[in-house]
Amino acid sequence: MSSNLELRSTYFYTEGLGSSSVSSPSNIYGRSSAADSTIEEKPSEKNKFAVATHMSQAIHLGLGRELSTLTSNYSQQKLASKINTTLEALGKLSLEHAANEVVGFDLNEKRSFDESVNTKICIRSGSHKGHAIVHIPSFIPKNDIKVPAEATNFKIEARLVAVSDFVRKSEVFEMLAPKSDGKFGSFESQMLPILKTSTQPMTAHLRLLESGPISQNASTALILAVKFYKYADKKFESLEEEALISVRNIF
Repeated sequence: MSSNLELRSTYFYTEGLGSSSVSSPSNIYGRSSAADSTIEEKPSEKNKFAVATHMSQAIHLGLGRELSTLTSNYSQQKLASKINTTLEALGKLSLEHAANEVVGFDLNEKRSFDESVNTKICIRSGSHKGHAIVHIPSFIPKNDIKVPAEATNFKIEARLVAVSDFVRKSEVFEMLAPKSDGKFGSFESQMLPILKTSTQPMTAHLRLLESGPISQNASTALILAVKFYKYADKKFESLEEEALISVRNIF
């Protein structure tokens, strides 16, 4: 994986969905906030599966309203089951322990991200915990993405979501970083046409601005989505069921 990420895209870096502000040195970082839907704070859970369920819930709520509509009906439960199989009943329970099972998990089970995206995407942690860098080299949409038949345009979105670790205390598992849990940073490209011409490279820096560097007792999940649209009657129609959305890394 390349660590040379000095390229800067001429694409838009947004501070929120629907924004159209052009990138500048002061706003190249994605929006950061608590999840769009406030996660219920659960400082303690009774069992290991409840912890896994909470971690999956934190990731899904961190997606926000728009990305959540791209996920399959039971993706939250299925992700919780994957996390649960890797957590140990004793000691600290961390999403990082589930990385081997979770990375590559498709939140829309109808479409495989790995089978549909042929361009190499470089993802690495930033200089502080709670920071991540995503670099997408130039690619040809028609050749490098399995595009739905009706699609005319697409967007790429990244979300970095913080998930607290837990530790067993007496009869329950207690959350170690409740202030970090559910915080997120995001990046969204502008609307791009699906053509046989190369895109420009994109580099996104994501960080959880409100919480600063997060506690060492928390992990972050990096989720990537490719959202497809059909342009007709002078408007874009979202093809939600055709979206690619996947957990790409755990830090």
